[in-house]
Amino acid sequence: MENRLSYILVGLFVFVLLLAGVVSIVWLGNYSNEGSFKHYQVSTTESVSGLNEKAPVKLNGVTIGEVRGIKINPKNAEEVLVIVRVEESAPIKNDTYALIQPQGITGLSFIQLQGGTNESEALKTSNDPTNYAIIHSQPSTFSRLDKTITSLSGKAEVIFDRADQILNEKNLKNLESILENSAKISSSTAKTLENIEKHNQEISRILKEAVVFEKVAIEAATGVREMSYALRHAIDNTGIQTLESIQNTMLHLDDKIKKGAFDVDLLLKENLIPLQSTLDELRILSINSRALIDHLNDSPSDLLFKSETIHPAPNETRSR
Repeated sequence: MENRLSYILVGLFVFVLLLAGVVSIVWLGNYSNEGSFKHYQVSTTESVSGLNEKAPVKLNGVTIGEVRGIKINPKNAEEVLVIVRVEESAPIKNDTYALIQPQGITGLSFIQLQGGTNESEALKTSNDPTNYAIIHSQPSTFSRLDKTITSLSGKAEVIFDRADQILNEKNLKNLESILENSAKISSSTAKTLENIEKHNQEISRILKEAVVFEKVAIEAATGVREMSYALRHAIDNTGIQTLESIQNTMLHLDDKIKKGAFDVDLLLKENLIPLQSTLDELRILSINSRALIDHLNDSPSDLLFKSETIHPAPNETRSR
């Protein structure tokens, strides 16, 4: 009897505990449902694999709610709408955005809310399930990495295809020919530069000789001018004076004849003897002029170089 009573008491105790546990669960569930919450829709075009209901919703790493539902947007087959419930006090702003982040290595995901500046206004939502405010998502790190790798793979494939097209047998032969022609052009250019250098040296030498020739020509012209001045001076001073002397003598002789004083002896002494001296000077001038002209005919180079070969007379030794 006592054993049966103890079993009954144990059974009643266990039943009370189970009933208390059920009541507690129901009460806590009702409490959680009756709390102050607000609902939003997270719009994303990424895969939501690993994201389940009851998955946490975090704001800058702090849990503020949970996922309450996941569905495809009936108006856009490429868009997924994730319904989230967050605390009423959570500061959800107009510039807040969502990211789908993995939870470690479990393969599960959660919603991470970021952004939201103090200057931005709060994102107002509705209690109507069909009219919840929308929080737009941005590509997650893995999504951006996957897109980047896919893009790089596509570009690398294009590059490899173009490289195969460029490095075909025909282009390789053309490249080899271009390299050979470039080597020939380089060699030809070097030879051309060498020839130009030689020509520059020759031109420099010619210019130097031209300068020397110019100096010699200037000196020769100066010599010719001086010789012309000397000849003119000789003619002006000697020839003209001789002619004037002859003219004066003739006039004086004519005057004597007109006066009747025609004394031959006196005329010879007074006029013809000075005339003889003048004629001698004129003869010497003529001889010197003729000798100069003959010399120039025999050696015209003396006008430019002032050089003359003097041949010694018979039995005469040239002094050095």
